[in-house]
Amino acid sequence: METSVLDKTENKEFSPKEIREMLGIDNSRIQELCKLADIKLKRNERGLTYFTKDDADMLKNVSANSKMKYVTPVNSKNTVINGSNSITAGSIVKLVDTLRNIESSITEKLTSVLDEKLDGMDDVVMELIRVKTENETMRFKINELNKENYRLKREVNSFKKVPFGFYAKTNSESF
Repeated sequence: METSVLDKTENKEFSPKEIREMLGIDNSRIQELCKLADIKLKRNERGLTYFTKDDADMLKNVSANSKMKYVTPVNSKNTVINGSNSITAGSIVKLVDTLRNIESSITEKLTSVLDEKLDGMDDVVMELIRVKTENETMRFKINELNKENYRLKREVNSFKKVPFGFYAKTNSESF
């Protein structure tokens, strides 16, 4: 029936509905087949999607070929637990080993990148310690100079101006 319908209609445009009915598949499967067959979707003047006879033939061939290769996915945890389908304990162990290898390679790469980036940090830390020590020394010197400045101001203020441009010390505080 499929072949006879396709043979009779040389220049006919097929709608997605007609393709679904001819091949017995749904829209998502049509999209998959179009990707596999590299068929570009065409639109008519009304903006509706259509397929040519060649497209329909190609979809039919790809559908027949892919049915032989198509494997149904595992759909529940029970199939893994019961040991049915193609998932076995050995494949789970291989999967876990692969994941561990991936994890260790990522960890090694990150470690090497971080080590490379942090290589010069020891020198920076030592420089920061040196600068901090120097800062504390400078702060101590500033405090000492402020004390000296205050003492000198007090001493200057202890002198009073007397006639003829002379100064006399009025306070006799010990410094």
